[in-house]
Amino acid sequence: MEKAIKKSGRVSSNQIQRPLKSKREILINVRPYEKRIAILEDGRLAEIVYERPENNRMVGNIYKGVVNAVLPGLQAAFVDIGQEKAGFLHVEDVIGRPNLEDYDDDDEGRPAPRQDEGKTIDQLLKVGQEILVQVTKEPISTKGPRLTAHLSFAGRFLVCMPRTDFIGVSKKSRDPQQRRALKKMIRELKSPDCGYIVRTIGLNESENEFAIQMKQLETRWETCKTEAAIVQAPALVHAESDSSETTLRDYFSDDVDSVWIDDKDEHKNVVSFLKVLSADMVDKVKLYTGDVSLFDHFGIEEELEKTFARRVQLKRGGYLIIDQTEALIAIDVNTGGKVRGRDQGKNINETNIDAAWEVAKQMRLRDLGGLIVVDFIDMDEEEDKENLVREFKKAIRVDKSPVSFSNLSQFGLMEITRKRVRPNAVKEQSNVCPTCKGAGYIPSKESVVANIDRWLRRFHAKKGEKNITMALHPEMIAHVTENRAAIFKYWEITHNTRIQLVEDDASNFSEFRIFSTASGEEITQATPA
Repeated sequence: MEKAIKKSGRVSSNQIQRPLKSKREILINVRPYEKRIAILEDGRLAEIVYERPENNRMVGNIYKGVVNAVLPGLQAAFVDIGQEKAGFLHVEDVIGRPNLEDYDDDDEGRPAPRQDEGKTIDQLLKVGQEILVQVTKEPISTKGPRLTAHLSFAGRFLVCMPRTDFIGVSKKSRDPQQRRALKKMIRELKSPDCGYIVRTIGLNESENEFAIQMKQLETRWETCKTEAAIVQAPALVHAESDSSETTLRDYFSDDVDSVWIDDKDEHKNVVSFLKVLSADMVDKVKLYTGDVSLFDHFGIEEELEKTFARRVQLKRGGYLIIDQTEALIAIDVNTGGKVRGRDQGKNINETNIDAAWEVAKQMRLRDLGGLIVVDFIDMDEEEDKENLVREFKKAIRVDKSPVSFSNLSQFGLMEITRKRVRPNAVKEQSNVCPTCKGAGYIPSKESVVANIDRWLRRFHAKKGEKNITMALHPEMIAHVTENRAAIFKYWEITHNTRIQLVEDDASNFSEFRIFSTASGEEITQATPA
């Protein structure tokens, strides 16, 4: 359905009933080959995390690495951490301190500028130098992991940042008095060589809880330093918690009603972990023993299967088309059949608002990252555009990954960036199609015929053999032998070659393989099409 520019049919934000606070449940499904962790909000799937034995997560791991290349032009270095691909370390992740804009909005508690600020990468690092680094992004496709020299250890209420003196408080706390009180408390409790961030979930915690968690986090740092002093680089010196512990640490709060686990050993491990993390919430962890699978019981297995769909239906008739390219993710918003209604302006605004909330959901569910461009349906009125932006801003509040976005352009486009720390769910659960190689298209039968014709022409020009055997997909054989085998006869007569056709069920539709009939040797590559 083509997009249309119609007069406004305004939809007030008050007409859209979308509670920001919702009932939340965590489901942990464990099998020998896979662990799946689902976050449910009001009974609907909001996020999914996969963990497989062969795909060990690296984010949060700390390595003693060796610099194996320094690139002044990129102001970056590559660091060997003992993995398949060297990690990428930018100069900004070496000097100064990490970007903490989400945790502080004043100058109180900021450390003095470090002596190395302003230096270039080749002034800071040399080939062969050993350095402690932490993984901030998983290796994706041909890219190695992203690294930082700004180490951190995350707890439930606090994030410990060794070798800094920074104290920050989540900006979700808008009370200046509370912020000052928390900073003063943390400064009195912490050790001299560690800085801290108070996470949103810890804004109302007691001094005793902070003291207990600080001891745990600083013990991790001491253990890390001890390990780094004795191992030979490159080597792992600190492994981040597994996906269950990380998810519970990040999501387990008072608004979580229950955690369901369908494996006894995993249940036991999670209970032990929570006794240390938050003993008062252990009762929320439940062992699921039902006859049907855990995800089926909660009715999300079918919803999960739609995670990979290119087309996503909106509840009031519109739909999204989600396409992923190497450089960006493009999302197209369409009205579907709703455009036939009387008030097309109202339909367009409703569809756009539905789309804004669905895009926010899909970003979390598919763990989309990098640059995302959304093509909303064109609107005439500035008020409608501003309303759409406000709705999208509300929709992303629950996303724990940093998200930034632009206002709508004159063409109705919104540019979004979202931090990605692991491969998105679609890529983790699928392989590139061997036929289309990820393009989404395959050659037509006529194109395949033309490719074979070109091959035969070149083969004949090289005075190749007169008798060949051609292996084709069954559908292609049916195509070249229909209408009294017109195509097949054309090949034999034009190229003065005797051809024997053989069905190859295992081949891709667009593939053809050619053999010497006399020797049986494949000769396809000898003459490119």
